[in-house]
Order: sequence, then structure tokens, then C-alpha cells
Amino acid sequence: METVFLVLLLIAAVVGANAIYARFDLIPVAFLQMAGGYILSFLPVYKHFEFEPEIFLLVIISILMFNDGQNTNIRKLMHQMGTTLSLSVVLAILTILVVGVVTHNLIPQFSLPLALALGAIITPTDAVAVSSITSKVLVPTDAMNTLENESLFNDASGIVAFNLAIATLVTGKFSITSGISSFLYVFVGGILLGLVLGYVIVAIRIMLINMRVDTPSVIVPFTLLTPFIVYLFAEMIGVSGILAVVATGLIHGMQQDRLRLTTSRLQIVMSTTWSIISSILNGIVFVLLGASLPGVIGHLHERDTSSVAILIGLGILLYLIMTIMRFLWTQLGFAEIRAWSSHDKIMNSLVMALSGVHGTITLAMAFSLPLTLSGHAFTYRVDIIFIASVVILTSLIVPTLVLPFMLPKKVPAITENELSKAKSEMVRSAVQMVQRDFNDSAECGEVIRILEGQRTYEGRPNRGKLEYLFAQTFEIEKDIVDKMLSNGEITIQESNMYMNVARQILIHNQRGFRKQAILMIKFVFLAKISLNKKARKRRQDIRRVKRDYRGRTRDEAIRQNRQIWNRMKEIEVTPYKAVIKYLTDQMTDENEIEIGIVRRAYDQTHRRLSGTRAMEDSQNEILIQAFQHEHNFIQTQVASNKYSREVGNEMYQQISTDQLVCFQTFSD
Repeated sequence: METVFLVLLLIAAVVGANAIYARFDLIPVAFLQMAGGYILSFLPVYKHFEFEPEIFLLVIISILMFNDGQNTNIRKLMHQMGTTLSLSVVLAILTILVVGVVTHNLIPQFSLPLALALGAIITPTDAVAVSSITSKVLVPTDAMNTLENESLFNDASGIVAFNLAIATLVTGKFSITSGISSFLYVFVGGILLGLVLGYVIVAIRIMLINMRVDTPSVIVPFTLLTPFIVYLFAEMIGVSGILAVVATGLIHGMQQDRLRLTTSRLQIVMSTTWSIISSILNGIVFVLLGASLPGVIGHLHERDTSSVAILIGLGILLYLIMTIMRFLWTQLGFAEIRAWSSHDKIMNSLVMALSGVHGTITLAMAFSLPLTLSGHAFTYRVDIIFIASVVILTSLIVPTLVLPFMLPKKVPAITENELSKAKSEMVRSAVQMVQRDFNDSAECGEVIRILEGQRTYEGRPNRGKLEYLFAQTFEIEKDIVDKMLSNGEITIQESNMYMNVARQILIHNQRGFRKQAILMIKFVFLAKISLNKKARKRRQDIRRVKRDYRGRTRDEAIRQNRQIWNRMKEIEVTPYKAVIKYLTDQMTDENEIEIGIVRRAYDQTHRRLSGTRAMEDSQNEILIQAFQHEHNFIQTQVASNKYSREVGNEMYQQISTDQLVCFQTFSD
């Protein structure tokens, strides 16, 4: 139970950091997540918290690597395969060796296998972390594609090298021949197994689709289980589980056209599920970094064999070495990117070097270090975690500060203002169509409410406008009911019954208890001072009706109630139409929100009085026409060049998604 509570706190910290970033994006989300972890570190439950190393590899790394694989563009990957392998395999292995030798020479207490394990941990780059710190600058497309492809495979290279280094550290034995053969078996075997399992799993999924068993409750869990099954099976036969998961993910990415033969609802659920899980897992790692740093530093201060200052210096030095190696590797042409001209090669090489950000995989591997070696506590585990943390922080801070001065600011193809304006105009046009063609329908207000959900309003409804509109509509009802009473169309009893309902609407929709109380007192006071002979006669009539009512049977009482209810339905039609006409005439661009709120209040009362709450079929018919009107509206605006094609595509996508979600909700 304690572990579940700790995990829930980690997720809560990720959610909190993401929420802050959604509103204030000046600071990269990774730093906010680390800050959330740092706050958690002060809680007593996190003082001695440790994640099992196997959990990191199985639950975090395998899922992230599978998701990266299935989202990789296989055509671009094959086009840049030479460059990708050069960076992710050759440069990665060379970097591991250099880092290991430098670390071993500077800190002799670190054996060479342990130093090589450190090199394997801090070598992998993280394209997701790069995206988080470059959200406001324009990274060259080819450079970004190369970074994404590189991070896919150098993660695997680092993990394979890490496992070999740990095995050497445990056994104390290593030979070049056995090391190379073992590397090839683990590396190539993992890829081959992943390809085979990937084809088998995709075939099973396609079979389920053909059997009409492609519901989210089946396919989503089936896909989520895939990385676990592949990883565990690969580890069981001694090949790289991570590479097997990557290969399986690539097969899923290659088969997307066939896997799209499912319902649109399933595709939305799948995409959303993976996006959320990936975001949470990445965030959890950075939260853990922030939560673990205070404890790690505290452990280092307690020991005489290590110094925090020395380890910080070593971490910064290793980052500089890796950055320089990346720059030279691309500048000297070992990783050739054809789109780069000789004129901007130095700049792009520098961008590639600085964009070698280390993040999730680095920290996850650091935490996956065994707690014990040969039955004894792993002495330098805390040191390696701290050095890895320094490398991660340095690799995040340096490009965050430097890249904005090197790269142009990112100018989005569609600004938020353009999109917001287009949504407002589209919804306004659809609302006007609904009001024009279906204004007398009680479903009209609910349809308008659904359509208004397509856009996001800044701020809240204006209280003053709302109170004014409700006051005006109440006066309209009162005037009409008084006129009906004076014309003899209704009795005074019916008039009072209807106005009680109208007063309840007005009181219920006042913002704040004070104003509601004032209105209630006002109505009671006015009722008392306006008593006259007619009112006293009405009370006498009511008492007589009550006496008569006591003598009636239960069936007679029910019949009488039905008659009253039917009479109220007849009376309500006239003031309802007058209120709706008033609201339609008063609607402007400035009061759309408030008009919609008032209309929905009267529509709900109308449906309640008319006894027609279940009107989904009629409502769906109106929605279908509204969505079609929106589609035609956008098509017209794009054809007349009022909206750009990018805005049009974005709006088409929203209309399709809203239509799908809306009708799926009704069908459920």
C-alpha cells in the first residue's frame, strides 16, 4: 500500500508540473518536474524510498522505447540509416570508452568496468528532453530527425554496453573476443527476436480486427502488454530486451496502415493513451531525479571517500568531453547529413553537439544499478547516480541558455489568435444557422451549448450581463402572464403557479447567496403588500380546493395533478417563445456566452415542463446539420483565401473529432 501511495504522489507531481507548464511555459517542463520531485523529498515517506532496478527497466524503459519505435518514421529512418548508426552505435561506443578511461584515470577508486558502466549510462541522448527545451526555437528539421533516430538506437547501445560492464564488474572477467561476441549476440539477437515477435503480435492484432474484436477494451490492453511480453521473453533467452522492444515498436510503426483498419474511436483512444502514458513516465523520471538529489547529496557528505565538489566537476567535464566529441564527429563528416551545405555545417554541427541532451534513459539506467554486488552493498552506486544527475542537469541548462542565441525563434504556422478567431467565426455561423432553422425547438439550446464547446473562452461569463439578461427575461414572462390573466386566458391560480416557476429560475441563476436571499425576501415582501380582495379570494379558493382534495380518492388526485401539469405546459409555450425571441434578437459577439447560459436555463425548464427530456434523436439531427454547416463554412473560407490551408486542416480535424466524440457519447 505504501508503494502505491508513493507512486500516486509521483504522478500527482507530474500532473502538477504539467499544469503549471501549460500556463507558464517560460521554464522547460523537465525543470518543473524536478522541482516537484524536490518538494516531495521533504515528505517523510520519501526519505528512504528506492525503486527496484528491474522495475525501471521493465516498467519505464521498455514502454518508452516501444512507444518511440512505433512513432518513428521508418522511411526517414532508412534514408538516414548510415548517419543514425554512425551516431548511435559507433560514436556511442567510442564515447563510452573515452568517458570510461577518463573517469578511471581521474578517480582510481572507480574500476575500469565501473567507469565504463558510467560511460554507458551518460552516453544516450533524449529527443523528448531536446523537444522540451527547444519548444520556442526553430531547430533545423534534418537535425531534429537525426536526433530522434539517434536516441532510438543509442539508448539500446548504451543499455547493452551497460549490461556488459555490470556483468564484468560482477564476475571480474572480460575478454575482447567474448565481449564482442556477447555484444553481437545481445544486440543482433534482440533486434531479430523483436522483429519476429513484432510480426506475430501485429498478425494477432489484425486477426482480432478481422474478427470484429477491435474494441478499446481489448486492443488497448493488448498493445500496452506488448512491450512487457517482448522484454521479458527477450531477457529470458539472454538477448537485449530493450532492442527487442524497439524492433517490435518499429514493426508496429511500419504496419500502421493495416492497423488503421479499426474504428476511429479506437484510434483516438490508442493515440491518447500512449501519449498520456509516455508523458507520465518521462515526467516520473525527472520527478524522481528531483526527489533523490537531496538524499544522494546527503549520502555523499557522510562519506570520506567522495567529495560533492569533485563529482560535480567530473560530471561537467564528462559533459564537455561528450559535447566536443559530438561536434567533431559531425564536423569531420563521420555523420553526414546531406541537406547541410558547407556554409552552415559548423553551425549545424554545434547545434547537434549542444542538442545531445541526456534525460530519461540516462537517469533510468542510473537508478537501475544493482543495490548489491557479490552480496555486499554497491559502494559507488550513489556516486554514479549523482554524476549522472549532474550530466543531465548540465545538458539541460546549457542548451536552454545557448540555443536561443544561435537559432531563430519558432514561428508557428498557425497562431493561437488565428485559430481562436477561426473557431469563433465557425461556431458563430453554425449557431446562427441553428437559431434560424430550429429556433422553436427545445433542443436548440442544448445543440448551441455543444457547439460552443468547440472553442475556448478567455475568462468567465460576465456576471453583470447575466443578471441583466435574467432580469429582462423574467420581466418578459411576467408581462406576458399578466396579459394572459387580464385577457381571461388563465386563472389567477395558474398565473401564480407559473410565476413561482419563473421566480425559481431567476433566484437559482443568481451568482452568490446574498443576491439569492435578497430576491427571495423581495418576492415575499411584494407578495404580502400586494394582497387585495382578489388575492384573499384566491386563498379562500385554495383552501376550498384543499378541502375538496382531502375527500377525493388517490386516482382523482393523480388525475387532477395531470390536468394541472398539462395546463402548465400549455401556458408555458407563449412566454417561452417570447423569451427565446428576445434572446435571439439580443445576441451579439460580446454576449454570446451569457445568452447561451440564459437560453440553456429556459430550455431545461421547457423540457421539464413539456415532459420531453429524451430528445436525443432530434438533437442528433440538428447536430449533423450543424457540423455539416461548419465543414462547408471552413471550405468556403479556405477557397476564398480568408483562412490559410493550415488553419483549414486544423479546423477540419477538430470538426471530425468533435463529431465523432459527440455521437459516440450519445450512442453509449
